[in-house]
Amino acid sequence: MKKLILLIVLFVSLGVCTLLAQTTLVTGTVTSSIQGEGAIPGVTVTVKGTTLGALTDVNGKYSISVPKGATTLIFSYIGMTTQEAVIGGRSVVNITMESSVVGFE
Repeated sequence: MKKLILLIVLFVSLGVCTLLAQTTLVTGTVTSSIQGEGAIPGVTVTVKGTTLGALTDVNGKYSISVPKGATTLIFSYIGMTTQEAVIGGRSVVNITMESSVVGFE
């Protein structure tokens, strides 16, 4: 009986490790290109082609678990131009967003 329980625990542990190994944690900071603006809170960060997403905190920082094989993050915010960033194996992706409002700088 003990061997059966040990075997079940082993298989469950291997399954959890396999699931966790299929994602990568990507972090970063989103800032504004407008002088004096700095970090942008509330930016939506999504993994292209999925429904996975996160928001930046009050310091403009985010973290998101990216599935293996995902290549691009999309950053969007009202009043800013939506940007795409290639992950390229990086664990830190920082972005500077540009204003989409004409004549505002």
